[in-house]
This record gives sequence, structure tokens and C-alpha cells, in this order.
Amino acid sequence: MKILGIVIARRGSERLPGKVLRELAGKTLLFQVLARAARSRLLHDLVVALPDNREDDVIESLCLSNSQFCFRGSELDLMDRVYRTAIAFGADIVVPLRASCPIVDGALIDRVLARLLESPDADWATNRLPKLSFPIGLEVDAIRIDALRRAWTDESHPGSRRHVESYFLRRPDLFKSVTLQAAADHSAISWHITELPKLDQVRRIFEHFGEQYFLWEDALRVWQEMKIEPAMREHSGRQVTQTPFDPDKS
Repeated sequence: MKILGIVIARRGSERLPGKVLRELAGKTLLFQVLARAARSRLLHDLVVALPDNREDDVIESLCLSNSQFCFRGSELDLMDRVYRTAIAFGADIVVPLRASCPIVDGALIDRVLARLLESPDADWATNRLPKLSFPIGLEVDAIRIDALRRAWTDESHPGSRRHVESYFLRRPDLFKSVTLQAAADHSAISWHITELPKLDQVRRIFEHFGEQYFLWEDALRVWQEMKIEPAMREHSGRQVTQTPFDPDKS
């Protein structure tokens, strides 16, 4: 069984152009995500899934120069890009990750994957349900390839195909899920890099730990000590589970 982490990345961004190549504690944002996801004990490999356009050639070149696998696919149809990446690399379980979420935690990835592996009849595992209780930017989904194939085949709405998890959230009657919740609700916190001030805030966490690897709980403690006020909800106060990531607004 092959478990594949797929880091969804692109250079274009309305609010922070080129953000995945911006510096964060001595690495690009993208390579911080890769390094932290690589701490997972259950992921067998990591692939960067890029849009197939010239603007993103620079990211592919950077990945290849660092012996990092890439796959090129549709810019806006993320469902298709992730599915085709999974097929190309022979994945049995897929964990889609965002290049704009650098506090991704390998240990948290493993906790979600463990929920799926211990439930052979489940189609996917997620920490989004019944509602997101982790900080925004720590969403983790682990999806079996047969379930991903069904979503890829059945989902026809172009807007929904921009989000890998959307169809699973909308059709709980079709997909059996197992879930993971935090001990307390931290969903008012956002570690999803959307604008320069957010990158600067998250940079302070990385600077605090230096070269030391930190868990998301460690980041939470530092964040609370920094006394940063919760930002305005990025999703206009609606439940995060109902408003998936929009790559055009990232």
C-alpha cells in the first residue's frame, strides 16, 4: 500500500503573488511545507502538484534541482490534478496538502492516517468534521484512491472541482468518514498564508524555534504567548467545512 502526500502549489496568487517561493526561516514556503510533511512516519512519498503553465516552470525547476518529484496538471481543476498525480505515482491513499500552510505537522498527518488505516471500511479520514477545531491551515484529509476516483468521476460542478475535499463534504451519504478533533476549538486562529502580514506572523513562530522541529501544539503555545488577536474569519464567519480553499484567492 502506497500513501502519497500531494502538495498543491502554484506561483499565481491574487493577494500575495509568488508566495510559495517567499523566504521562511531559510527555506522557501514550499520547501518548509515539504520538510515538515516529511516528518510523517506514514507517508511513503511526497509529490508537488503544479499547474501546467509557463508561470510555474520556475517551481518545477527548483523542485527538480532538489530531487523533488513534481507532476503538472490542470490549474483550476484541482480534483483532476490531484487524481492524476495519484494515478501517476501509484497511490492507494492520498493526503492533499497546501503549499501555503507551513505549520503542517507530520505527527498530525499520521494521526489522521492512523484513523483511516484502523478503519478499513472508511473511504476517508479528516480533521474537518463535524467542524474544524484545529487552526485554519492544519486541515488534513486522507482519501482512499477508489473514493477519490469516484469523486473525480462524479463531481461535475467546475467550482467544486477546485477543491479536492468539497465533494466528500457535500455527499456524506456516499463516503464513509472517520474524524479527528482537537481537544479544544482553535479554529479562530489562522496559519494559512494569504497575505504578507500573516507570513510575518508565522515567521515569528519559526524564528522562535530556529532549527528545532516543532509540533502544532508547540506553535499554538508560542502563538498564544505572542498574543496575536484572532483575525477576521477568512471564511466570513461560515463553517470552514462548508467553504473550501479557493486557489484563486490564495
